[in-house]
Order: sequence, then structure tokens, then C-alpha cells
Amino acid sequence: MADIYRTAREEHYFYLGPSTSEFSPFSSGITFADPNYHIMRPNGDHYVFEYILNGRGYIYFNEEKVSLGPGAAYILHPCTYHHYYSDPLDPWTKIWLNARGMLVQHLLSDYRLNTNCYIRNFRDSKYLSLALEAMKTDPVHCKNDLALFLHHHIQLFSNALIRDQEKNSPAFAMKCFIEQNLNHALSIGEIAAHVHLSRSRANDLFRKEYQISPYHYYLSLRLEISMNLLRQTSMTVQEISNHLGFPDYHHFTAFFKKRCGVTPTAYRLENR
Repeated sequence: MADIYRTAREEHYFYLGPSTSEFSPFSSGITFADPNYHIMRPNGDHYVFEYILNGRGYIYFNEEKVSLGPGAAYILHPCTYHHYYSDPLDPWTKIWLNARGMLVQHLLSDYRLNTNCYIRNFRDSKYLSLALEAMKTDPVHCKNDLALFLHHHIQLFSNALIRDQEKNSPAFAMKCFIEQNLNHALSIGEIAAHVHLSRSRANDLFRKEYQISPYHYYLSLRLEISMNLLRQTSMTVQEISNHLGFPDYHHFTAFFKKRCGVTPTAYRLENR
């Protein structure tokens, strides 16, 4: 069955720079839907990131029709069934970003967003808006910016989804705090203080829930992010160091080499 598209006015822009199998952003925009807006892709071929600015609409998740309104967001994966449409009485307006590539797959896997998913009260369109503006103003050279904006959007989405699922867990609160501060230097004392626990108690609760200490979870995510950025983007080692909030290039290099056995530059050369 062919894809079905019925839409209204759109403001959309296309990425015009070089693309690779690692990361291929290709379009971003805002849809001002009319009552007949309808999208059906029997076998979607790209990742879809959308946020509802106003109005309402309906989207199918595992054959269940879900109603979503202002502040909601959702993520759709390639090779899955995409079916969504606007409410005819209150058509939605949405901002969106479409992309392909292993970087997107790795980021969603790192943040445990491996299936089509949604959040009713996400209420943060900042990074999709920044991606749209980047593609609009510099469609040729915005690839690294798009990778960073998408990373931040996925991080926020993951945090919001977990909050919905585990609102009252101290271990979950630590997990969210860690994931919200991956771009900053953290200590186990700061992580424990966030939930008003001793270090030993914080370690025990987190290990029981996630089978890893909170500090090692923090280090592992920082390492995963740095490895992904080295493999999938052209950001310099200094830029990655700055992005992750290391004091300087040398601290980042020492951190990376201690855990991977090679410097960031050597790792990039081995994995390109």
C-alpha cells in the first residue's frame, strides 16, 4: 500500500549539506493542519520527531488510537507503521524534524527509546525549534548543530517519559538528575544530595533498581555520548570536551583513554 499524505499549509526546509549513513537529517518544519490532514506510512523509512504546538490529533501506537493535544510529543521509528491525523474540529499545529542514520539509532538506544512512543505533557519544543531555525538559516552547514539539538531533545524526552513511569522512586530521581546533567561534572555526593540520601544509601537503592552504581551509570553515559559523537559527527575533540562540560581538553582525553584504552583521536581513526 502506498503512503497517504493529505495536509494543509506547511513551512518546511531541507538539509542541503553532505549526508552519510551515520547521520542524515533531511527536513524540518511546522505543519498548520486543516481538518483533513492525514498521514499514513505503512513502512516508515525515517525517524520522526514531532511536538504539538496547539490543536489536537490522533496517532496509532500498536493499533491503539491515542488522542494528543498541546504540549504532547512523539517519536516514530523507521520500518514501523506511521498513522496520524488531525482532529477535524480542532486541527493541530506541529513542529517536526525528520532524520535517518546510525547516530539517531544509537542515541535512541542509549536513552532506551527503542520503540514508537509518546508523552502527553512533554511541554518543551526548544530543541526542535532550534533545529528548524538552523536548517532554515544555514541548510548546508548545520549538521553538527542538528546532531546536538536532536541529542538534547531525545535526552529531555527520555527524562519526561521515565518521570511518567516512575514518579516516586528515589533511584529514578537520581537517574533523571544524572541524565539531565550529562554535560556537567558530577560527584556521587551531589547525586546523593539531590535525593537527600547518604552516599551509601544512594548507592544501595540505585544498584538495586538498575544493577549499577549511580556514579558508574553517569560515567557510562558520558562515555557513550562521547563515543557516538566521535564516530558519527565531525565535531573536534575540543568541541566534544566543551559540550560535555569537561574543564579542558586534557581532562576529557584522560577520562576517555582510561575507559577505552585509546585517546579520542585514536578511537575516531579506528572507527571511521
